[in-house]
This record gives sequence, C-alpha cells and structure tokens, in this order.
Amino acid sequence: MSEAKRSHESLAVLAMMVSAAIWGSGFIATRMVIDAGFSTAWILIGRFSIATILFGVIFFRELIRMTRKELLIGTMVGFLLFLGFLFQTFGMRLTTPARSAFITSIYVVIVPFMGWLIARRRPSWHLFAGAAICLIGIGLLSFSGSAQSGTLAGDGLTLLCAVSFAAHFIALEWAVHKVSIGRLLFLQMAVTTLCSLILLPLDSGQQLLPETGSTAWLTGLIALLYLALFSSGLAYAIQTTAQKYTSSAKAAIVLSAEALWGSLFSIVFRFETITLRLILGGLLIFAAILLVELPAARVDGAQTLDKAD
Repeated sequence: MSEAKRSHESLAVLAMMVSAAIWGSGFIATRMVIDAGFSTAWILIGRFSIATILFGVIFFRELIRMTRKELLIGTMVGFLLFLGFLFQTFGMRLTTPARSAFITSIYVVIVPFMGWLIARRRPSWHLFAGAAICLIGIGLLSFSGSAQSGTLAGDGLTLLCAVSFAAHFIALEWAVHKVSIGRLLFLQMAVTTLCSLILLPLDSGQQLLPETGSTAWLTGLIALLYLALFSSGLAYAIQTTAQKYTSSAKAAIVLSAEALWGSLFSIVFRFETITLRLILGGLLIFAAILLVELPAARVDGAQTLDKAD
C-alpha cells in the first residue's frame, strides 16, 4: 500500500470513528423520540426525509445530471439500507433491545465472509480475528446479568437486518467507485424515505404522531431533528465517503463501535451505570479496531525504513 493511500485510509478510519460516536448518541436521541410518543413509521420518515432534502439542496447541480445507471445503483444501495431498518424495526417489537443490538452487530462477522463469497477476495486473518473479538465485546455491552428473552421470530427478523446491513456495506464499497458521493448520499436517503412510507399502514398499533403542544413533544421533535441532521445526515456522509478509501470489512468493525459509544452516552445520561462488563466490552472493541489497523501500519513503517536505508 502506498504512503498516500495508507494516509487516506487512516483518515477514513478516524472519520468513521466520529460516525460511530454519532450513531452511538443516536440511541439516546431515538429513546427520547420514542418516549415523546412518535411512532416507528414517523421516526424513520422524519429522519430520512429531512436528510433527503438536505442532500438534495447541497448536491442539486450534481443530481440534475444523474444518469440512469447511477440512479439504478443508488436505488439498490438505498433499498438495502431500508431493508436493514425495516427488519430491525419489526424485529425489535418481538425481542429485547439488548438482543436486537447484539444480533444486528453480527454484521461485523458477516461482511468479510460475504465479501469473500461475492468478490472471491479472501480477507486477511486479522480482519476475521478483529470481527470475532469485536462481536464478543458487543455481546458484553449488550447483555447484562439479567435474563434476556425474545421470540424466535424477533431474533430471525433481526438476523435478516444484520444480513441486510452487511450487504449494504459490500454494495456501498462497490458503489462509491461508480457513483459520485453526493448522488449516492441523496439516493440512499430518498429511497429509504420512500420505502419507509409503507410502514404507515403497518404501524396501526401506534399513534402516528403525538399530540402537539407538550414539552415531551418538543423534546422529541428536537431529538428527531438531531437524528436527521447528524445520524442520517453527517454520519452517513462520513461512511459513504470513507468507504471509498477502505474495505467494507474494516469499515464494519470500526463503525460497530457505535455499541460502545451508545453505552458511554447511556452512562452520561444516566440510563446505565459503569460496570466491569462495560469496561471489558469497550476494551475488546478498541482492541479489535487496533488489530485491523496495526498490521498495515507495521508494513508501511517497514517500507519507510527500507527506503531510508
């Protein structure tokens, strides 16, 4: 790997760590929106429609010159993103949040195997090891000492969510070299928004929108705006851009640190207390990220020494 390419990848990894922190804080924002009484359908439509408008305004000149091929590629990637949220949303109704978080995070081990199967490109051993260590760390963060229960249907739907997100990582790694970042960002948000509209008639068990005028509603609306601008806007802009400079397997491991950040923000906002389980889980996730970063850095360092000699 050239020094310039290695530098770009290192910056991409650092940027994705910021994205993971934003998604981690999104767990708190989502809880605020739910507590305010917003339904699942309106949460998804709200956060992705605002992001669609934002990217539409920013990249308007690029969008009007979009080709049919780019539209097709962006639609495919956006549909995979929607499937991930769809299966996760309905699966969460039939299982516990902890089980949902853990099963969703299985994408960190699915991505390298899926990439190997599709691209016939075998990832290095440290990516497999990093994914496994990361999954163990997420398990420690997700499960407390209390019993966790969920239905087979809920766990199955959440597993489909993990597969969908893994496929999204793989597809995005390919798509960023075919479609401009601006067009790809807009299409992902737009397709997810349009597809989320089908949740409205399926969301009959919940009130579509809470009653306006209350303090809780205003708090929920502010939290929803945060999800739209940061979790769906900035964080996905970082991911889409960063995946142009690194592999989907490495991106999955780095971004899965959202579980760690979610736990840290839960402690800050007093949803959870510091425990040995949280400390060990966090250390394992950081170890996994270092494991996938250090081998390449060691190779580049050795090459630099060789040139100096």
